Amino acid sequence: MGLIHDKISTFVVFLIFFIKILWGRINILYMKQSKTRNLSTVQFEQTDQQLSRLISNLPGFVYRCANDENNTIFFISDVCEKITGYKAEDFLNKKIHFAQIIHPDFREELFKSWGVVNKDKNHFEFEFKIITASGEVRWVWEQGVGVYDDDGKLLFLEGFIRDINERKQAEKALEINEKKFRTLFNEMNEVALFCKIVQDEKGEVLNASILDFNNAFSRLLNIKNREDFIGKSPNEVMKLDNVPYFDEVLQAIKEERNLNFIADFEPLEKKFKVSVVMLGKGYFAIIAADITKLMRYNDALIEKNKELENYVYVTSHDLRSPLVNIQGFSTRLKKHTDKIGELIAVAEIDQNTKETLNDIIGMKIPHTLDYIFNSVGKMERMLNSLLQISRTGRIEMSIQQIKMHGLISKVIHTVEFQLQEINATVEIEDLPNCYGDESMLNQLFSNIINNAIKYRDENRPLKINISGVSRYKNVLYRIMDNGIGIPKEHLEKIWYVFYRVDNRHVQGDGIGLSLVKRIVEKHHGKIWAESTERYGTTFFIELPAVSFTEK
Repeated sequence: MGLIHDKISTFVVFLIFFIKILWGRINILYMKQSKTRNLSTVQFEQTDQQLSRLISNLPGFVYRCANDENNTIFFISDVCEKITGYKAEDFLNKKIHFAQIIHPDFREELFKSWGVVNKDKNHFEFEFKIITASGEVRWVWEQGVGVYDDDGKLLFLEGFIRDINERKQAEKALEINEKKFRTLFNEMNEVALFCKIVQDEKGEVLNASILDFNNAFSRLLNIKNREDFIGKSPNEVMKLDNVPYFDEVLQAIKEERNLNFIADFEPLEKKFKVSVVMLGKGYFAIIAADITKLMRYNDALIEKNKELENYVYVTSHDLRSPLVNIQGFSTRLKKHTDKIGELIAVAEIDQNTKETLNDIIGMKIPHTLDYIFNSVGKMERMLNSLLQISRTGRIEMSIQQIKMHGLISKVIHTVEFQLQEINATVEIEDLPNCYGDESMLNQLFSNIINNAIKYRDENRPLKINISGVSRYKNVLYRIMDNGIGIPKEHLEKIWYVFYRVDNRHVQGDGIGLSLVKRIVEKHHGKIWAESTERYGTTFFIELPAVSFTEK
């Protein structure tokens, strides 16, 4: 803004100088005309008209006034009406004095500037407010000079005034925005630096120098006097032989692209998530968020998950041994009771005793053993389920692009017989591809499709719709059915291990959706459900559309 203002000032000085030359030339010509009559009246009028057109097309108005108390106007161009609301005749006929339209806040300082011109024969330049004929307060910019006679006496002032109200409003808005930005810049928790690229004579990027940094950076490095660090390179400021990823940052700057990375600053014992943002030719910003605690919590959580998975695996595995013993000894007990029954049948025992023993051996003990066998079977299925969940967390993923339409087609093919038996229809729309482990995703979608079959409404044919849409770096898949639905109070619980909405009518172990959620989380995705009881359920599954790493 200052550069533009300087250019305007230079232009106006030149313009006023040019007008003065023309004006002086007209006076000289007029004097010659009076003496010699060599210049025709037509030529004089043409020159005067050209000067008038030039003045009337200026972005401001030109004036000539006396250096008296009322600043008596000798000449003022018609453009004054656009700016002040007063006509030129109003000033020339003294209906309004120029001093009257100057805002009271600026009169004293402006009169002082004019006084300096009178004393030191300097030109003056000033920005001030005026009060227009309509009462509106507007900003104007004035530049002028004093005109002196051969004895150095000030004859009058000449100047140029233009409306700068829009510029001043823009400057005010810029000042407000600058204040907002500066407040945000200094108060943000993230470290922020503005830097300039340092290049050699050939234009090769050599280094960077710091232009500015915020309070978070000062606190990080305990900087007391910021001026001591302005102009230095990040390496110097951070007292490091080599700032992590700095070569990569310079390469990104050469290619004029942004860069994101996680850096470990060992001397500071901190980790940062860093963003390098290009700000135009030769400038860039570095924004770094301290993620040290977050990474520690994340590492601790990973370790706890591993411990938990290992605990579940070991517990589930070790519990199988006593179950096998219970099942084995229960089977042996059944054989013994059968043998006892055979002996009782041929033994000489009174009838009442024989009937009592037969009831115990033939009915009560087998019935008790059936309960034991059923409980052992249920326990074994639960342990197998826990082992399955544990293995899902422990198995290393094979991440690749998944042709989702093909994968869903395979899943539907495996349950085709069941679908035909219940007269179900499945609609598969165009499905965007995603990235992940094909085996796990096959199990994920198989569990949800099987869930839809289990919880179908017996009063109407099952309908399943599968669709997907790309969303930034993810793909959102939707599986909608018209089954019995899930009561609102159960929606958050369906992901719990062994939790089942309907235990009476639907077979299952209650781990299907728990396993689904575990697989989605392993893919850094999200899953949720929306349901209306008696109308159906929709599962939403968000998976990565780009390649990723498991950790």
